[in-house]
Amino acid sequence: MAILVALASLSVGAGVTADEFDLAASDLAARDAADVVLAGIGGPLCLPGGRERKTFLKVALAAAEKAAPRNELKPFDRTKIPGQTTGAGEAGGAASLEDVRLFDNLGTLHWAVTTSNPRAQQFFDQGLRLTYAFNHEEARRAFQKAQRLDPDCAMCYWGEALVLGPNINAPMTAEATAPAFDAVTKAQALAAGTSRRERALIDALAHRYSAHHHSEDPQAERAALDAAYAAAMENVARRFPRDQQIAVLYAEALMDLSPWDYWEAAGAKPKGRTAEIVATLERVLRANPDHPGAIHYYIHVVEASTNPQRGEAHARRLGRLMPGAGHIVHMPFHIYFRIGKYLDALEANRTAVAADESYLALGVPVGIYSLAYYPHNVHSLMASAQMAGDGKTAIAAAEKLARILPVEAAHNIPLIQPILAAPYFAHAQFSSPETVLALPDAADAPPYVQAMRHYARGVAYAAKAELAAAENEAEAIARLAREADFAALTAGGIPAADVLELARLVVSARIAQKRGDLPMAISEFERAVAVQDKLAYMEPPHWYYPVRQSLGAVLLLAGQAQRAEQVFRASLAKAPNNGWALYGLAEVHKRSGNQQQMRAAQRLLAKAWAGEKGMLDLARL
Repeated sequence: MAILVALASLSVGAGVTADEFDLAASDLAARDAADVVLAGIGGPLCLPGGRERKTFLKVALAAAEKAAPRNELKPFDRTKIPGQTTGAGEAGGAASLEDVRLFDNLGTLHWAVTTSNPRAQQFFDQGLRLTYAFNHEEARRAFQKAQRLDPDCAMCYWGEALVLGPNINAPMTAEATAPAFDAVTKAQALAAGTSRRERALIDALAHRYSAHHHSEDPQAERAALDAAYAAAMENVARRFPRDQQIAVLYAEALMDLSPWDYWEAAGAKPKGRTAEIVATLERVLRANPDHPGAIHYYIHVVEASTNPQRGEAHARRLGRLMPGAGHIVHMPFHIYFRIGKYLDALEANRTAVAADESYLALGVPVGIYSLAYYPHNVHSLMASAQMAGDGKTAIAAAEKLARILPVEAAHNIPLIQPILAAPYFAHAQFSSPETVLALPDAADAPPYVQAMRHYARGVAYAAKAELAAAENEAEAIARLAREADFAALTAGGIPAADVLELARLVVSARIAQKRGDLPMAISEFERAVAVQDKLAYMEPPHWYYPVRQSLGAVLLLAGQAQRAEQVFRASLAKAPNNGWALYGLAEVHKRSGNQQQMRAAQRLLAKAWAGEKGMLDLARL
């Protein structure tokens, strides 16, 4: 299925070979033990579909204090990760610069800058690592600490200005404009005593910020400033073609121009300057396969393409490079899930959740990370377990989400609603009907979450052959679809109307299937497949399982084995190594008497499946 995409020629550093890139420096010098804390730092949520980016971060921060999640200290029997403790007293939660510490588990990435203070250099390096890990608030504190240690360090002010700007997950807030401009202005004032490279970077960043922020169209002004910064970084990259950090920063500047919108033709064709981004990052990675920022950005830019496999080798290196950064540890999931390595995706998220919980146990200030990014990793763990058939882990993650994510957060931050709704999918897939029907009422939850509760109940009632009750749940979904306001979700790239229609159709199909009306079940599942096929890319996906496996199952039950095989194979093309579909394919060959093909499918199933074999039967697909 993978389509090789022809990349455009690299526009920077023409004629420069990979081995001419400057390699990352070796480990840093020994640190002052008093400034080292064994603690992890997490990063922000991976957020495809950023059409609500202009309000997401601001609203999230405003809601954080009011709806703080409860982090758990013993995640999945893993109380520690390398270089980390769970003692809440180690770092404290105060935000003053006196409390900023050097973390000992964020890797060894080093970028020498002009400073007279070795410890200022260490904090600059930490700020850079955290920038690449998308923990911009913690990065800012590291850069500010470096400024405190060396007030003449121009690049320390550059770093603060950099992280106050937009990124692919969040826009620049209005509140950040003045401090960003002040920081870059300070960097410019100190630039005379720096290197040519540093002066070029500072001058480029100055294009990103303006002292005047009274435009009648702030969005257009921001877009113009971001474009000017990207153009300036292109010039810097041409001047310093062997500098890895500059190349990575240039690639990120281009990514920020069209966040999460890098491909067209269903992922087959690079859009805009995507080919240039990919080529730039690949050249860095050929020279330095262990550059965490390059790997992080590369995964994000290729994951939605038709060839996400190219990111696998890089993904396998990433987690160990920064084991204390929950977001970095989570990132391989975005490749593993796409290529059908669900067990690897599960393990990456299990480790990321452990990193998150150890970090949060330190008493860090409540903020968007604890409110959204940590639950996102739990959600990703649950989704991976569902595809791997690991019901025990999926239900544990679902129950964890229900405990840690307050309903108030979903009301204040619409993009959290799919995370809050996700546990109903796990229960619908793995829990007994009695367990599903005993789940607490969700009357205080947003309509989207209520609809998914009705979905789980509809599936449960259908399984119990209480078909009138199941029909009532389907009608409740339809009523919410008609009457509720999903504008905020739609603006955020969440296709609420389509997801509710999918839920209603699947419940309707389950009812028909239980009634024995297989033609109706086939028709409803076909309609559901059509809806699912038009959903935009998202990880975890907007809908939790490939509905084609259900269609294949009812086709086989209806005696249409040849068409069932085609549908199961189509499902596997979209979701490789999906154990549920592999089971269906094995059943097709078993019923047709093709023992060789049956055994081949069963061997693949044995490698992909992590759950109880008793969960596999056609009625459950």
